[in-house]
Amino acid sequence: MKLKFTKMHGLGNDFMVIDAINQSFNVDPVLVRAWADRRNGVGFDQMLVVEPPQT
Repeated sequence: MKLKFTKMHGLGNDFMVIDAINQSFNVDPVLVRAWADRRNGVGFDQMLVVEPPQT
């Protein structure tokens, strides 16, 4: 699976920001934990998923 994301940081926190408007993304908790790992993954403590509005 290819996934475009942006890694950002501020005030001691690291964020993985995923645009789920222009690409499909399904949350898999096992995969998210692997990505969050600072030694072997992307390394973040918060993930933001931008989704289309539900209205």
